[in-house]
Amino acid sequence: MKRKFLVTLLVVCVLLPAALSAAIVDLSLGATAQYKPTLGTIKASADADDFSGFSKFENYALGADVRLKLLIAEVDLVGMFSQTTDDYTKIELLTTAGISLDLLGFARLGFGLGPNWIIEMNNDTGDFIMREKETNKITTLDNFGDTFINSPVAYRATVDFNLGGLMLGLNYTLETQYTFKNAQEVNKLFEAKMDDGKFGVSLLFSLF
Repeated sequence: MKRKFLVTLLVVCVLLPAALSAAIVDLSLGATAQYKPTLGTIKASADADDFSGFSKFENYALGADVRLKLLIAEVDLVGMFSQTTDDYTKIELLTTAGISLDLLGFARLGFGLGPNWIIEMNNDTGDFIMREKETNKITTLDNFGDTFINSPVAYRATVDFNLGGLMLGLNYTLETQYTFKNAQEVNKLFEAKMDDGKFGVSLLFSLF
């Protein structure tokens, strides 16, 4: 009982000053870019002294990043486009909800969880398809609802630096094995390898 009280007190001592020093509402938006190879791939390339992947445009997904912060609660909306190797355009819409902590007005730490909605469009025919993550099996879409319930839930961690009216930050996105199609399999929220995540960078303008 005493240990639980101390842990609760510690959490309150950390979160309360952050909540009191933060603006009530903060809306930021800007551009984002994600390096598509995973952390595990980056490590393997670094071990081989091969950094050529960073200079290839096709290794990046580009898009927009919108964040709405209320005290320490934050909702992020990230939309990205990228090209696949088999002539499809990949469209991702990641929506996360979590917490965001300001550190002395200089930096901001955030962590959220939410669905990563993914569809792909055939560049020649305009048909939309869904690709199974594990088997790479392609299914032509009749409605977008199928993609939502089959899309993975992902974690997103952010570290941003305050540059006046701008914020420049890094983010790390890690997809889990959990989908809304199998909502009862909550354990899959914790079945993700850290090396399977992807790094990104965002440049955000604070509107208020």
